[in-house]
Amino acid sequence: MPPTNHAIVLSGAKQPLALQETSYTPPGPHELVVKTYAVAINAVDAYKQLLGDNFLPYINLPCVPGNDLAGEVIEVGSAVTRFHPGDRVCGEAAGTADFGNRQAESAFQEYVVLREHLTARIPDGVAYERAAVLPLGFSTAAYGLFHESTLGLEVPSVKKERKNKGLLITSGASSVGANAIQLAVAAGYDVYTTASPKNFELVWRLGAKEVFDYHDEGVAEKLIVSLEAQKLVGALGINAGGVALAGKVLNSTESVRFIADAGPPPPEGYPEGIECKFFIPYDLGDPESVVARIWRDFLPQALAEGSFVPEPEPLIVGKSLKAIQGAYNRVLKPVSAQKIVVTL
Repeated sequence: MPPTNHAIVLSGAKQPLALQETSYTPPGPHELVVKTYAVAINAVDAYKQLLGDNFLPYINLPCVPGNDLAGEVIEVGSAVTRFHPGDRVCGEAAGTADFGNRQAESAFQEYVVLREHLTARIPDGVAYERAAVLPLGFSTAAYGLFHESTLGLEVPSVKKERKNKGLLITSGASSVGANAIQLAVAAGYDVYTTASPKNFELVWRLGAKEVFDYHDEGVAEKLIVSLEAQKLVGALGINAGGVALAGKVLNSTESVRFIADAGPPPPEGYPEGIECKFFIPYDLGDPESVVARIWRDFLPQALAEGSFVPEPEPLIVGKSLKAIQGAYNRVLKPVSAQKIVVTL
């Protein structure tokens, strides 16, 4: 007898989230079912509620939202080899992705179908609420850094062979930034980043070589001076201000003039003299994509060894599915070096 499942459902633009009973879906051959213990909220979740069909229109309403979760494996598909019932995991749910787009694969429910190639085992010492902050930020950072259509850097390794090449990552204390710093360092690059002074210690701990205050009006000039003897392989721009800053730095140094833009794109347009690519991870449905390979070949070992840690810190705002509406309201307010989380 399958367990009873409950899910959060969005019925339309500006409609309140509703808790509903829904069916339990068994896994396909390369899938697993996870009992959810913690979910993280992303701004895209709240934007879908605000904008409805005007945002991510391929998602049919009503829908079950959510990308980020951590929990316990309940059941595995016939072709799954890396996971077993009882494993503690985190994963990126594909229910609101263009390649998934089905309610059984969305995060905001008690039992979620995950794809094997977007799931990683988490160590016993990592709490579910901590692991839940990782998936979407990790995939976005990995795509921006390593996909052939973006920066196309060499992939990370737990061996960390230094390349003596620099990389600029703006907003280093953000969800994407914290993942990107660790991934780039694991790939052997020297990371230069920006953050608020209260978050300097965090980004240094994640492996950044140098960090600069993005509030400082002279931050571009300070970066240029610091990079006088260092060639950058490009930049990962996070937020519009980060793209503009990266453009100034790349245009004034011996650097590859390319910015992978994690968004949102700057309203004033991209800087002159720089090739910029706004990206959304498009091929995560492919089990052999570069991001899927990093999920499989790098992340589990790095988490187990403690060389990669889920950041930023979870900010727990509730302890049931019903708390997700309040979490949506909170995620649209400023958050520094934290990610909004609800536990179940």
